[in-house]
Amino acid sequence: MDWTFGSKTLMAGESAFSSKTGDSVYFGVGSFGSSDQMAGLGACFRMKVQGVDKDLIVQSINTGSDVQGNQFDLQVGYGGFGANNKCAGTSTSMYSGGTASWGDMYGGVKTRAECSGLPEYPTIADPMKAAGDNLVTLCQYSFDKKVRLETNPSNPTIQDMARVKCPDALVELTQIQRSDDPPNYTGPSLPGFPNTNTTCQHNSWDLSYCLTRMMDCCKPSGSWITNIKANLVVDRKKVVQMCTSDGYTRIDVQCGCYDCNC
Repeated sequence: MDWTFGSKTLMAGESAFSSKTGDSVYFGVGSFGSSDQMAGLGACFRMKVQGVDKDLIVQSINTGSDVQGNQFDLQVGYGGFGANNKCAGTSTSMYSGGTASWGDMYGGVKTRAECSGLPEYPTIADPMKAAGDNLVTLCQYSFDKKVRLETNPSNPTIQDMARVKCPDALVELTQIQRSDDPPNYTGPSLPGFPNTNTTCQHNSWDLSYCLTRMMDCCKPSGSWITNIKANLVVDRKKVVQMCTSDGYTRIDVQCGCYDCNC
C-alpha cells in the first residue's frame, strides 16, 4: 500500500526528489507492456498526462498481456481488482468483508464520493495507521489529482512518455533497479509519442495512450525471479520485494526459501 499513488512514502520521495533536482513530479508504480527482454519490469517512465498538473515518473513492477506498450496501469487507491483479486471477498484477502462497495472489477469506484464506502484499513491495520495512510483518502487523492476521472471514459490521455532513470526513492521502495537505466530523469519520447491527436478510448475497446488504474493486492510480476533476467538488473536490486497482507511489511524474496519464489 505504501507504493500506492499519493501514499505518505511516495509523497516524501517526491519532496526529496524536488529538493535534490529542482524538478517537481508525482511518483507511482504499476504495469507497463513492453517487448524488451524483461517485459519492462523495473524500468521507469516519465509521462505527461492530460489534465494532470505535473509529470509522473513511474516504475513498472508488473506486466500483463492486457497492458499495451503505449499504456500505463497505475496503482491507485482502489483502482480495480483486475484479473487477480486479493483485496477483498475471501478469508485470506487483505481487507475484510465483501466486495459490494469496491466498484467495478476493472477500474474500481467510478466517483470520488464512492471512495467513502471503502474500508479505511486492511484487516491487519496497524502498519497502515502508523504510516499515516488510509484507503479512502488514497482513493480521493487519485480523483483530486486527475489520474482518474469521473467522466466516461474515465481514463486520462497520455500525451508523452519517455524511458528515464529511476529515482532513488522508487528503487528503495521496490528494491528493483535496471542495469540499463538511462542516465537522466528526462529522455527522448518512446515510439508513437508525443501523442498529439489520439484521445484515450477514441474506440471504446482500445486503451492506446490511456493512463489506466489498478490495485489488485497481489504479488506483482516483478517479485517472481522467473520473470527476471540477471543481466538486466543491478546486484542486490534484482527483484521486487513484495509485502505481507498488511500492505507494508516486506518479504525478502531475494532468496531464502524453497526455490526462492517466496
